[in-house]
Amino acid sequence: MVLVGLLLIAVAAGFTIDVFAQNTQAIDVDVLGRTFAVEPGWLVVAGAIAIAALLVGTRLVVVGIARAHTRRAALRAAQHATEERDQLVQQLAVERAERERGLGMTTDTVDRSPPAPEIASEPTGVDGTDHRPGRVSR
Repeated sequence: MVLVGLLLIAVAAGFTIDVFAQNTQAIDVDVLGRTFAVEPGWLVVAGAIAIAALLVGTRLVVVGIARAHTRRAALRAAQHATEERDQLVQQLAVERAERERGLGMTTDTVDRSPPAPEIASEPTGVDGTDHRPGRVSR
């Protein structure tokens, strides 16, 4: 790829040098209502500058479109997150209201949830792993 790029640069430089060296007669060029007498080599340079300006402008447009797309996507994600947050806040308010209504009616009841299961406290497992993932005794 680099070799092809270097070859194209050499061809372009050779073409430009050939245009400058062999074409010495002035050419009349009309630009913005004025007439200029220039050598053909300077037309090649002007063309190269115009192409460079075109490429820079195209790159700026592409980057601007990509940035706008990214900004719109982030805005959409933020709006969805805001909607989800609002929905969860509303759901939490409803659950709290139901809980307060339920606790207000039965204030003398005791929480009768089952106790947490007990965990065996053996220091070392039968296989010697200390009951910890990733541990192997040697």
